[in-house]
This record gives sequence, structure tokens and C-alpha cells, in this order.
Amino acid sequence: MPGFLVLLLATACQRAVPVLESGPSAATAEATINGTIRVPEGVSPVGGRTVEIVNIATGERRRATTTSTGGFTSQLPAGKYRLELPLRDGETLVARPDVVNLDKGAVDSHVEFVIGATRVVRPRGPAYRVDNGLGSPSA
Repeated sequence: MPGFLVLLLATACQRAVPVLESGPSAATAEATINGTIRVPEGVSPVGGRTVEIVNIATGERRRATTTSTGGFTSQLPAGKYRLELPLRDGETLVARPDVVNLDKGAVDSHVEFVIGATRVVRPRGPAYRVDNGLGSPSA
């Protein structure tokens, strides 16, 4: 019994060594991206859309879905990200965000996509048909 008491006292007097976690929580410093998707007039919210967030260094993809007001948010590790919005038939991007650089603890709320309708451009004026290979006729 005295040996157990000596062992207990000897270990109680040692300094504690801090333990550092090497798991995902220590390696992934969280930052936040907030953004919106809207149409040029700003009248109609664009809800239920999926924004793909791509880490430029690793290629890892994450997804965020817009709310009924067109807003989205995502918690991410610090890094550089490219945001992509899959378009539907008849849509085009009027404005899209540049590469977003997130530092540890940063919140970037200036991310915005603007969706417009695709326009079909038709030539105006007479349409010339040239079959002889000499070019367009002179008027």
C-alpha cells in the first residue's frame, strides 16, 4: 500500500502537458460566406437555387441552397473560393462574384449573383444571299 501512495503522489506533482487536437475542428478554422441571388430589377427573389462553393486549392465542393428571399450562407474553412450557379434554360449571368478570399473568422456578405433572361439577337436590315462567292452586293 505505501508503494501505491508514493506512485500517486509522484504523478500528482508533475506538470500537465497540454494536448492539442489534431482532428477536423482544429484544422478547419471557420469563416462565413453570405450572399444573394436576384434578378436585375431586384423585384423577384430567387429562392430554392443551389450555389456551388469550390475551394480553389483543394477542389473540394460544398453546396448552399437559397432561402425564399434569395439569400444563402455557408460555414467554410479559411481559404480562397470560387462560387458557381448552375443556370436554367433561358437564363444568363449578368453579374457574378469574383474569387472570395476568406480569412479565419471572416464574414463575407458582399457576394451576389444577378440573373437575367437570355436575349436572342436577330440581325436587322436586309439579309443578303450570296451564291456566287464574290461577297455581298454593292448598293
